Amino acid sequence: MKKIYLLAGLTTMMLASCSTEEQSGDNVPGSKVTLNASLPNSSTRVSEAGSDTYGLVTNWSSDDELNVLINANTLVPMAKGNGNTFTATPADATVVAGFNAGNTIYGVNNKANDNITTALNGNQLKATLDFTGQDGTVGNLAKYDLMYGKGDPTGSITFNHKICMLRLDINSGSLNADGITSITGLKLKYVASSGTPLFASQEVYNFGAACDSTITSADTLSLNNTSITVANGKATIYIAIPNRQNLYGSLSIRLNGSNGTKYRLYNLTQAISMSNVRMLMSTVHPLAITSLYRIPNVGDYLFSDGTFGDLSDNIVATPIAVVFSNMTSTIDQGHGWTHGYAMALKNASTSCIWGPTGTNPTGTYDATTAAMIADMDGYTHTQYINTSTYPAAYAAATTYKSTVAAPSSTSGWYLPSIGQWYDLCVNLGKLSATGYSDQTTWFNWSGGASICASNINANLTPLTSGTYETFPQNVYTNYVYWSSSECNSSDTRPLSFDRSGKVSLYRNTKATTYRARGVLAF
Repeated sequence: MKKIYLLAGLTTMMLASCSTEEQSGDNVPGSKVTLNASLPNSSTRVSEAGSDTYGLVTNWSSDDELNVLINANTLVPMAKGNGNTFTATPADATVVAGFNAGNTIYGVNNKANDNITTALNGNQLKATLDFTGQDGTVGNLAKYDLMYGKGDPTGSITFNHKICMLRLDINSGSLNADGITSITGLKLKYVASSGTPLFASQEVYNFGAACDSTITSADTLSLNNTSITVANGKATIYIAIPNRQNLYGSLSIRLNGSNGTKYRLYNLTQAISMSNVRMLMSTVHPLAITSLYRIPNVGDYLFSDGTFGDLSDNIVATPIAVVFSNMTSTIDQGHGWTHGYAMALKNASTSCIWGPTGTNPTGTYDATTAAMIADMDGYTHTQYINTSTYPAAYAAATTYKSTVAAPSSTSGWYLPSIGQWYDLCVNLGKLSATGYSDQTTWFNWSGGASICASNINANLTPLTSGTYETFPQNVYTNYVYWSSSECNSSDTRPLSFDRSGKVSLYRNTKATTYRARGVLAF
């Protein structure tokens, strides 16, 4: 059974009475102000209690800091001292006097690595909490756990949590059966039918004689840099959210799981329904997470974490390639790449030669049309020519990976074979698999250049501008792309979008200057 615990904010903790410790004289500049904050277990900011009744137990950590508004016009940073104290040495005597006189202070936690920033806003203490960048671990919550207190520093002060924790307890047979050992990405979406939203990207507080809060709501929340351990299909995920009330809607969850070498995408079969849920008590919901593992479709995107799908399947990863085949060669299957082939979004080079003539580095020739179409060994060919002596392959396999890293579960980038270019033109470019003009040792599609380029580009243009390079649709000159396949010792096999409107898979000398674009197997 999968559970969600909605753990409340506004849990109070008492600070011991506060006092000033004068170094010399009364209220002089440089007097040390000390706040005694006696709390147990100061080794960590947030830890999980053993009981679901309490959910989380909060403690000061040894490097905690406070930012305090005093006299309605001065912010005083206070550092964690020995034991359970916070100290500061204000240079302004009126600030020291304010502490001694018992003037009301307003304070929030604000150490350097928190996602909390503070500033003086008129006569208020402004605290901005950024909810982005969460990784789902309990220790990460400390960066978002905004706590606020106000009162007379010569008396007792109560500090309140201003946020809530959403805890996902996952116990999934699918994760267990697939051998998933870690969750590498998580995306949650809440659709409200009425009432308030659930997630937020930011909340801005203004504390003072009058207090207010402004929330920048968000429909979704994605976890970044996630590596959450899964054991026997079980995992616990912690997420910081604003203090919400009156939630009517549904929550759906999509996650990426990894067994160390391969990735799968998982989703809820039915969204979690919430009716009048409040963040002030624990609430349990059953979940049913199942695998969405499937054969990739031509036109799917391969993401930077090794998963694939359409853009809505993107969790926290980045599209890096377009799938042009959901079959791989026998050789590539032997390497463990069984899903398909995908084309890089950009060229590796726009001006490079294939390599020196009079050589046969790959050890094979494609002398006929049938041999060209059957040649799917781009990865194998590239292993022989991935050196600076062969610039096209080197650009595709080595230079390009310094710009766009390939997932570890894939082959890495390489220069495609001529048969892989054929598959790309037929599958992604939607040219006829048999409707070409066969010249026995090479072939072409008459009038296919604009059609092929347009169909390929339709899979690139939905992406963010600047992350891709299109193929030429209106050709006024020849645009030619190298393959890794050889024709003979002098020539190799390129793909051409020529100015007559043809798409040709033909032959040309290895010393000609053309483009290089990489692919990978996954």
